[in-house]
Amino acid sequence: MKASVRLALFLLLASLSALATDLTITMTGTGRGNDGEQTHLWSSKFMRVNHPGTQMDSMVDFGQGISYTINHKKKVIQKMSWDDLEVAMEAMAEKMKDLPPFALKMMGGDDAPVTAEDQGTELILGRKCRKWKITMGSLILESSNDPTLKPPMPAVSYKRFLRLQHAMGQMGPKASSMLKVGEELAKVQGIALKTHNVLPMVGDVTQVATAVKEGPIPAEAFGLPEGYKLEDTGKKMRESMAKGR
Repeated sequence: MKASVRLALFLLLASLSALATDLTITMTGTGRGNDGEQTHLWSSKFMRVNHPGTQMDSMVDFGQGISYTINHKKKVIQKMSWDDLEVAMEAMAEKMKDLPPFALKMMGGDDAPVTAEDQGTELILGRKCRKWKITMGSLILESSNDPTLKPPMPAVSYKRFLRLQHAMGQMGPKASSMLKVGEELAKVQGIALKTHNVLPMVGDVTQVATAVKEGPIPAEAFGLPEGYKLEDTGKKMRESMAKGR
């Protein structure tokens, strides 16, 4: 590759990286376990959601491929490695492949097709957002994304997280079904400033952005609290599947 071409490629990649900066998004939520104000922090390495009302925070480490749930009431941190989750789901899929359809349905599987619909645009905080509706059976996920807000973390890691996020906490056929939803979500550009989800057994859950701030976030904002008990739920899940449970 000629030096001039290499330089042009470097400058292009550098300019694309410069487009994405740390973000602080304040959201107001309604629905089960979602009421009240939340603060969403985005950086090149982490994404964290602080929810004072429930005292349950969540954090994603994109460099390590790990999701955390932080329970401040119980002082417990639950850790889920994406590698452990994928291995456990593969093992479960292997066990389930010979089961008849009615058995899979009883275990929470859903063979309904996943559809994604472009529903036009809407303004949120003066930002033009593209509206999307993703449906799988009775599950409905509606999202209004601002395509000018670029997730600052590596695109490959972010898309992997989107694919897996709804499968976390699930196991068996239901987890495989949720992967299909995540794959559609990963295709949507930009960051959601409004979501409305209709979830079986939960009901309607809505979040709407009330403020967006671009600029550096201190590294300590993504620190895990000291003195909390750490539970490696991903490791436990993987070991359980290896034992055939």
